Amino acid sequence: MIEQPAFGRRLRQLRVQRGLSQTELAGDEVSASYVSRVESGRRSPNELIAAFFARRLDVPLEALTNPASQDDAGHRSRRLDIAGRLLEARALRKDRELADAARLLRGIGEAAGGHAEEDVLWEATWELADVLRELGDTAEEHAVLTGLAETALSQETPRLAARVATALSENLRRQGRLGEAVRAAEHAVSVTVTLQPTAHERVTAMLALIHAYIDSGELTNAAILADTFEEIVEDIPSRQLCGQVYWAAGSARFQCGRPEDGVRLHEQAFACLRPDVNLAAWARLCRASAALHLEYDASDSSTKHAELLLTRARQALELVGRNEDLAHLVLAEAQLALRQGKPEQVLELTDRAHAFGAALNLAGQGQCHLLAAHAHTRTGDMTAARESYRLAAETLDRAGAYRKSAEAWRQLSEILAAGPGGGPAAVTD
Repeated sequence: MIEQPAFGRRLRQLRVQRGLSQTELAGDEVSASYVSRVESGRRSPNELIAAFFARRLDVPLEALTNPASQDDAGHRSRRLDIAGRLLEARALRKDRELADAARLLRGIGEAAGGHAEEDVLWEATWELADVLRELGDTAEEHAVLTGLAETALSQETPRLAARVATALSENLRRQGRLGEAVRAAEHAVSVTVTLQPTAHERVTAMLALIHAYIDSGELTNAAILADTFEEIVEDIPSRQLCGQVYWAAGSARFQCGRPEDGVRLHEQAFACLRPDVNLAAWARLCRASAALHLEYDASDSSTKHAELLLTRARQALELVGRNEDLAHLVLAEAQLALRQGKPEQVLELTDRAHAFGAALNLAGQGQCHLLAAHAHTRTGDMTAARESYRLAAETLDRAGAYRKSAEAWRQLSEILAAGPGGGPAAVTD
């Protein structure tokens, strides 16, 4: 006798264990939507269809209609074991024992294989990707997220699919693979079209997309997304998420030549991202806002404001910042030194930034070479300036930051055209 919803739960469990999609299980006999209804308990199959499912899964019919109680007990035991180890990993992560947390989370996946409850295993794998991000292991994080995107649970659940695609976009952006980052974020946005405009997954997907657009120089698309953000931001229930939206929209306005709007939006971001609530996010906003002031507003008041923001950022990031935060902070401090006419200090700071190694992504490395090139030009060392402009242009090209790479190529061509001992008439800060 076929009893629902027990039959549907067992059918889904066995299908997932074998790595089959609903379409693959359906074959030519039934539709994927019919399989979905059976698995949810909304449809009860007859004996012939039940036997068909058993053949497709290569199990006896009794495995679907009357699974042994000890088998259910075994699944429950495995589920509880995974949940217990997941809680232990989270405790280790809270204590900042990140390497130990990662080892424990990897062990969950290796031990579970195809027999674990997919939802708990998905959660453990997602936690592993997050820990790897904190460890700075971009390559393994990418591999884990790619595998997570291919799971049945991710493919069948838009919110989970969006979360994974958004995280993949951020990972690719940190690697400097900006074209791929844009495509991953566009996919994340596309799978959230059925959600409310202010749903968390949809907003975070759009945040990943606007950041990828900005970094890759697709400023027209970034401006369009900034318009959308300004339309919806007041309806977003999370104050922290509102702050992230104001921050991203403001950054787009700065880079699209509207610094007044950028300042206004960043002020609203600061009102949401208070240091007593999230010190790390507030400090990153201080650093990012200072860098944009220095790049797009040449006034003395803007320089002084940027200096204040960087002082605040350093005080906080020395307490809570990751290596990548500190690397980009040093870059912003080099921008400030260049604005203040201190080229020797710029070169010292760019050397410190390079010393962070992989913590500084490709775009950051290119920016580092560009700042050094400006400093060498200021000191009159045109041989070093030519080499730094060349490295900047090539690195920014590899990062997909084509707008900034074009600037570096232009300035290099001006130096070469001027001949030995010559240089650009002016240096762009």
